[in-house]
Amino acid sequence: MGAALTIRIAFALSMIATACLHALPQTAASDSSIPTFTASSDLVLVDVIPEYTKTELRSRSITLATDLKREEFRIFDNDKEMPISSFDVGSEHTTRPVALWLIVQCPQGFPKGWASDFLRGRTQLLKGALGHLEAQDAVGVAHWCDNGAAAIDLLPGNDPDAALATLDQLLRRKPVDGESRTGELAMQKLVRSLVDNVHQTKPERLPILLFLYGDHCATYPNEAEKIIQAVLESSGIVFGMSDGSWLINPRSNYNFYGQINYLVHHYSQETGGQFYTTTDPKLFSAALDYIVSQVHLRYTLGFKPRMIDGKRHTIRVELTKEAQQRFQGIQLRFRQEYIPIRAKFGAIE
Repeated sequence: MGAALTIRIAFALSMIATACLHALPQTAASDSSIPTFTASSDLVLVDVIPEYTKTELRSRSITLATDLKREEFRIFDNDKEMPISSFDVGSEHTTRPVALWLIVQCPQGFPKGWASDFLRGRTQLLKGALGHLEAQDAVGVAHWCDNGAAAIDLLPGNDPDAALATLDQLLRRKPVDGESRTGELAMQKLVRSLVDNVHQTKPERLPILLFLYGDHCATYPNEAEKIIQAVLESSGIVFGMSDGSWLINPRSNYNFYGQINYLVHHYSQETGGQFYTTTDPKLFSAALDYIVSQVHLRYTLGFKPRMIDGKRHTIRVELTKEAQQRFQGIQLRFRQEYIPIRAKFGAIE
């Protein structure tokens, strides 16, 4: 392949294709609010999505680098460069298959387009993108409600039509009464259920949590940290998608109660994902198609941790200077941290 593969989609300018345009402002995090990753083997695996955009007059062409070499990556554990022990390339089909979770919130009876309502009656618009899942991939469906309910509605399988039918049934239910705090806890319960499913399911797949949701939820920083840690323990990546009709750019990460606003944005930033919005329903499939392309064409780097100290370690991935010249303007997305724990690692020789 060439130096980069141009994805089959060219987003119109109406498509907000990067999280930075709706991203939460970045603030310094305290020790209690930084998410962590607990590794489960003697290798720490880091999924990397190399992405850059070329902005032209009337369109934004999104490209993913597909022929980067092992020797062109550098990975750092607490700012110390580590040898890369394993290297898998999505374009060569050596990375793990994907478990794509389609996640919605129950109808609430709020104004049209609120929460997940923007997708009601439009689920078939996603069919084309789901057709690009590979044979070993799987798709499942889950939901949560403001009355405290949360459930997996369809376990990951190889039937996109069944997934869309299940999604459609959920979105056509009668509105559910409840309140925000109960909904916050239900959302947390749902994420933990999805992570449990990942740990219990064979073959092992990379979990992609796609929230089809306007992102109106908030929660306390310590709770958000636990959720991100749970997702990262499964190497999961969070994405979000909505029509943006009820999304308001916040001036602060936190609301009046000291809670983190816009959780899906927050979770996606910390796990290496993105949040996409478009006012054009015809672009829903394009957005999902691009998410599928990203995870299929990712790189997975593995390294052995320097020590098993149970402390937070930062992760940084970058390209060599030569590769940066070759791929000018490229951005690497990856998770930020992990915690090596002896009980799970065992001895490292």
